[in-house]
Amino acid sequence: MRERAYADIRQLEEAHWWYQGTRAVYRSLLRRYVPHAVGPVLDVGCGSGGNLALLSDWGQVIGLDPWHPALRACPGGKAYLSQGDARALPFADGTFGLVAMLGVLEHVTDDTTVLREARRVCRPGGAILLLTSAFMFLWSQHDEANRHVTRYTAGELRARATGAGLRVRTLSYQNAFLFPLVAAVRLLQRLRPPRGRSEEPRIDMFPMPEPANSALAGLLAFEGRLMARGIRFPAGVSLVAVLER
Repeated sequence: MRERAYADIRQLEEAHWWYQGTRAVYRSLLRRYVPHAVGPVLDVGCGSGGNLALLSDWGQVIGLDPWHPALRACPGGKAYLSQGDARALPFADGTFGLVAMLGVLEHVTDDTTVLREARRVCRPGGAILLLTSAFMFLWSQHDEANRHVTRYTAGELRARATGAGLRVRTLSYQNAFLFPLVAAVRLLQRLRPPRGRSEEPRIDMFPMPEPANSALAGLLAFEGRLMARGIRFPAGVSLVAVLER
């Protein structure tokens, strides 16, 4: 991806309802399951750095991404930045009290290796915050544009986590209230004629006018507060989990 594209994503991360609301979900779950600062924090696949400021409340953050243009788009002063691969993290065993993998697993073919690496660099008793995409029947040009490999069910993600030696503290679908609408749109998109070879897949995120943007962000934030109280949603567009080594 070109460097300008990462800068555009960075702007979207600041204002778009999905990013705002999802950060609120992360905050609610971390306050519930990781209530205190835990020391060094690793943000695996940090991209353009939209979650670095949030994670810094739990300790000094290292943002890691395989792409140098992504790291150049990260905000200054929020974290130490490192270029590296999630399949072979360049850190010693047991370095971090919290590892975040937010929008990573859906990009890799060997998810078990990535989860085991996250476990390896996490301290005993430390936490892993994870977000990934849900349900293959929701697959769309958005996944293709983002170079996704798969989407998960809750059962599949739980099996991957436990198979990597991790304990599931909480796991729920996210963006549950909008799930019926998103599912309907995805199914209708499949009825459209196939794209021509010259037509590139597009990310289906775009600026939303107010007050709709704030209302949708608030809806996601509300889901996060419910999850922190123990409610697990049976379906949603994404999956969010807190795992423990």
